[in-house]
Amino acid sequence: MLEATTPRRRAPRDEIVHKRQALELLVPIHQQIGPWQTRTARLLAYAERLRSTGSYEPALVAEAEALFTAVTTQQQRLIDTQRDLPAALAANSRFLDTARALKSVAAGLESALSLMQRGQRPMA
Repeated sequence: MLEATTPRRRAPRDEIVHKRQALELLVPIHQQIGPWQTRTARLLAYAERLRSTGSYEPALVAEAEALFTAVTTQQQRLIDTQRDLPAALAANSRFLDTARALKSVAAGLESALSLMQRGQRPMA
C-alpha cells in the first residue's frame, strides 16, 4: 500500500542557515550603504571642484563630517554585533563584505574631507 506522504526535505546545511541569518542581520546596513556611496561620490566631486577653485563651503564640510560620523558609528556597531554572535555566524563572508563596503565609504569621505580642508581659505 502506498502512503500519501509529503516528500521529505533535508534540513538546510549549517552554512546555508548562517548565510541567511547573516543576511537578515545585515539588511538594515545594506540599505544604508547604497545611499551613503552615492552621497560620498557627490561629496568627492564637490570637494574636487572646490579644491580646483580654491573655495571653501562649510555646509559641505558639515555634511561630509556628519556622514563620516554615521558611517564610523555603523562600523563600530557591526564590530560589536559580530563580537556577540556565535563564531560560525560571525565568520560568515557577508560580514567581511559589509565591513569592506563601510571601510570604502569611510575612505571616500576622508578623501573628500581632506580635499575640502586643503581648499579652505585662511581666516583674515
